[in-house]
Amino acid sequence: MHIWLALSYHLCKCYDMPSPTAQRLASRRRKLVEQLCALGPVLRASLLERYTQCGKAGCKCMRGEKHGPAYYLTVSYAKGKTRQVYVPKDLRPLAERWVRNYHHALTMLEEMSSINLELIRRKEPETDR
Repeated sequence: MHIWLALSYHLCKCYDMPSPTAQRLASRRRKLVEQLCALGPVLRASLLERYTQCGKAGCKCMRGEKHGPAYYLTVSYAKGKTRQVYVPKDLRPLAERWVRNYHHALTMLEEMSSINLELIRRKEPETDR
């Protein structure tokens, strides 16, 4: 049995065929690309829920019942700049989905990167022929 494995490995290398492991990794990478394409819109932000106090005398918020919730998208930029955008309540599910899609995309890209690193380490990066 060991001779057959050694022979099959040698034949794969002689004909420049990717190993079974490289083929499996490439297949997983192709599936990730398909999932990434099907993901839909992404939004790099955090969705915040806020309750506020208006400060008017006699208002319920002065007794502890704050106004809200109000929803905001917060996006951080270079040099410590942050931008907040109000999200109307009817758009909250959409904003949540886009933010969630962004995090799923990051997870998929990390996995694809790990796969690519492993293929380079194995010296078999050309597996999508």
